[in-house]
Amino acid sequence: MIRLTWTYGQLLRGLAEMVRRVLLVQLLFLAPCFWLLELSQNVAFRWMNGDWGWVYPESPYRWFSIVSLGMWSGAVVVLWALHTYWFRPLRVASWLRVLWATALCWTGQWLGGFIAAEVFHHPLQIWPGTKLVYVSFSALFFWAATALLYQLVAPDPEPPEPGFTRAERPAGA
Repeated sequence: MIRLTWTYGQLLRGLAEMVRRVLLVQLLFLAPCFWLLELSQNVAFRWMNGDWGWVYPESPYRWFSIVSLGMWSGAVVVLWALHTYWFRPLRVASWLRVLWATALCWTGQWLGGFIAAEVFHHPLQIWPGTKLVYVSFSALFFWAATALLYQLVAPDPEPPEPGFTRAERPAGA
């Protein structure tokens, strides 16, 4: 029979610590920062091209929407899960982390836009002049910048393992 070594209280304490770290630090800090970064990217896109890169059809402002903050929260959760459960355990190289996070988040942006428009009939954002409608290939650059920034500012959820010198190594190890 398998015996669990953790009590229910220890499990809840561990989950509470993880939720505190992820929700308080990353969702309350990084999601609004990434949302503001998105606004600045849309303004820069307008300066360079003369029109907004993406519009929010149901927003009175048209070039930004508070509702997109929810999508950014989802993106932060996805980035956290990728780094915690895939990238760190497998020791994926930094450039591959950015590449995978960019590709997955870009695909998630299209999927989120498609579901919002086609399933819920409330389009979140529209990219005018693109065949993909809910995202453009130029967004790959923006997602790469976001993935790189996440990698630079997100706290490491696990402390590094202590290294042992030969003299300090325990007997039999």
